[in-house]
Amino acid sequence: MLASVGAVCAQSSGTITGRAVNKFTQEPLPFATVYWKAAGFGSMTDSAGTFRLKKSFRTADTLVIRYVGYTVKYIPIQATDNGTPLFVQLEVTMNQGVEVKGKLDRGLVWWRHIVAHKPANAPGHYDTYHSELYNKLEIDLANFNKRRWERSKTLHPFAFVIQQIDSTSEQTPFLPVFLSESISDYYVSGAPPKVREEIKALRCSGIKNESVMEYMGGINQKVNTYDNYMYIFGKEFVSPVSNVGDKYYNYKGLDTVMLGGQQYYHLAFTPKREGENLFSGDCWIHPATWALQKISLSVSGVVNINFVKRLDIIQEFSLLNEKEWVVTKDKFIAELAPLGKEKTTFIGRKTTLYQHVEVNQPYITQKLNTNKKKEEVVIPDSALTTANDFLAQHRPEALTTNELHAITLVDTLKSMPAFRQLSNTVTFLVDGHIKLGKVEIGPWYKWISRNPLEGMRFRFDLGTTAAFSRNLRLYGYLAYGTKDESLKGKMAVAYELPGNKGWSMLSSYKDDLDNLQRGFNGEEVSLDNIFGQAVRRHGIPQKFIRESEFKLALTKKFPQCFSMQGAVSRSIFTTFAPLPSHKLFLRPGDDNSNVVNTEFQLKLRYAPGEREIRTFRKTRRLRSNLPVTELTYALAPSGILDSKYNYQKISVSVSQQFRIPRWGQVNYMVYAGKIFAEKVPFMLLQIHPGNETYYYNKEAFSLMNKYEFFSDRYAGINIEHNFGSKLLNVLPFMRRTGLRQFWNAKTVAGDLSYANKAFNHMEFGGYGMRSLKGNVYTEVGTGVDNIFKFFRVDAVWRFYPQSGSASHSGNFGLFGSFRLQF
Repeated sequence: MLASVGAVCAQSSGTITGRAVNKFTQEPLPFATVYWKAAGFGSMTDSAGTFRLKKSFRTADTLVIRYVGYTVKYIPIQATDNGTPLFVQLEVTMNQGVEVKGKLDRGLVWWRHIVAHKPANAPGHYDTYHSELYNKLEIDLANFNKRRWERSKTLHPFAFVIQQIDSTSEQTPFLPVFLSESISDYYVSGAPPKVREEIKALRCSGIKNESVMEYMGGINQKVNTYDNYMYIFGKEFVSPVSNVGDKYYNYKGLDTVMLGGQQYYHLAFTPKREGENLFSGDCWIHPATWALQKISLSVSGVVNINFVKRLDIIQEFSLLNEKEWVVTKDKFIAELAPLGKEKTTFIGRKTTLYQHVEVNQPYITQKLNTNKKKEEVVIPDSALTTANDFLAQHRPEALTTNELHAITLVDTLKSMPAFRQLSNTVTFLVDGHIKLGKVEIGPWYKWISRNPLEGMRFRFDLGTTAAFSRNLRLYGYLAYGTKDESLKGKMAVAYELPGNKGWSMLSSYKDDLDNLQRGFNGEEVSLDNIFGQAVRRHGIPQKFIRESEFKLALTKKFPQCFSMQGAVSRSIFTTFAPLPSHKLFLRPGDDNSNVVNTEFQLKLRYAPGEREIRTFRKTRRLRSNLPVTELTYALAPSGILDSKYNYQKISVSVSQQFRIPRWGQVNYMVYAGKIFAEKVPFMLLQIHPGNETYYYNKEAFSLMNKYEFFSDRYAGINIEHNFGSKLLNVLPFMRRTGLRQFWNAKTVAGDLSYANKAFNHMEFGGYGMRSLKGNVYTEVGTGVDNIFKFFRVDAVWRFYPQSGSASHSGNFGLFGSFRLQF
């Protein structure tokens, strides 16, 4: 059944009333055709999707409800006789191209007029803008088996939840599990670009993290249907009103209707080809200005987004001062199926209503001038403490029964011991940690490992949780090897100054092997875990340096996306074969039998447009499309804390990610550096990052061994271009695979002074360590991503003029990696 019957309004004798909506989004379907098949008369739904129609005079008849792009609904006359209004839910079926008759369909003419008038009609061309926003986010569980839930021993304690399942549609019941609401003042300027949101009321069931709560407002409203290209879940979609839309869509002019004394055109659009990131849908056009009054976009069928079963976007616009078109409603609905399309799914519904819109007013500029950065969200304590009362008085639309259930469900579940136990179990398996009140242990995957130097290695981690302190974290670990019979470990203190002032401090002491490669700044597969040795390539001797390091760092984050970190560290190095012995670098008369070094470092970082989601243990950076610049200066004066070396280092890097319309995303990093010193041991030089595993590392050189190349002056670039399914979709049988393609290149040029070569015994012995000698080392690769939605395979070729001078990993290799992505 695609319709269900429920109370909408009273029904008078001899008349049938009802409402037609989109089954997935619950949006009304205006101007749908409703008629009796046998009697031959009917009417249309109004702008709210409601209709009123006389009963058929035939004893056997069928009520037909039609809307372009939706399945036709047939209701027997007997189902209309129960005296209650009809609630008709129509399912979208418009995933095939619309039929175009004649040489030039009027729909294509309408599309050309929309594109020609975009500069005047698209929201955002005014200097400053303000509106009051009402944001509502609901998350539902859908497509689950109620009987299996009731029989499950794990879920049995939560049987009361079943009572709150939505019953408006018996075939596809869903369970509302989360609801957030906010009301805020939203200010925007175009030049210079600034955004400010002052949240007046905010309620988030079960969420206390402030950086997460910022996303519950309007600051992340980025979808603009007037744009040529729209980015959703990190993927590029061509808008139906794009300047190149006719290359991707079929357009069909439908009806012309009168609404409120204004004439509107109804335009439908569908993709020309399967497998591309495009929409099906329709829009209503105001022909006097050729502006969009409403547009509905639907994604279903074959599109290259992982885990997304359905996606709908609705935007409504209205005239302001009879000349400016502004957005009045945004609705974004996505159904995610991480377990498979036939398993339990998650439906997220984000609704934004824009009220009291004003543009180009002096007070807007005054508000934006109070910003300390380009985008700023202000959440006063009163927004949380008085949220219930404020929302009750100012909410622009009443909550449904389902939404009222969702308000308290998460908080109720979190108070149950059975739910906390289930949550901790899932967290342990995914995150690796077990929370025990104010402390936590883990990660479990580092409890046991093995390597040639230590034999079996056992490790135990312990750290504090937010229950101990939200600003102070204590953590560390102990490790022991059965072969070297040596105890190792780390202890650290991290403190963040309260009040969001940007100051943080880290103090740590570590005495352990370098399971993460020294000199490498990116993410690397640590060999100190249960899976580490399994991904190592055979035939390459594993190399270790033991480092005893004390470090103290102070960081200040400024509002303008600029940060500064000062650090001091003292390190003691011990090397193991096949690396050169650390004793080679000791000078006559040295009391210490190890290499000792003290270094002072200053690091500056500028990342415009970058945002952060902070959790207790980690901070995830959400980069913009602007370059990120990092500059580091280090000074090591000899004689301080027994340090024997005197040098200066300077390094700089610029990285960026940006999109090429219709050709995917490009990531690059350009870097360079120089060390001003002679006779510095190799562990203090620039160690070009190698990779001795089968796991692909985006920043390391895949076919370079660890500790193979060293430099005291160098420059390089890493670049990767992922163009998705652009080329693979040329083959029709590949369009349903979801595979994505990419190419990349990594190259570095470097050199080492003669003094440093001689001091480190490079190219004079059999250690396999060497300099680039001013030459260029290059790796190029290509491959396929999104294999079974999780896996990536890289084919890499190595080009280097000295390939025969020393053994290495070969000139070709295949590498795999795993990641979760849309």
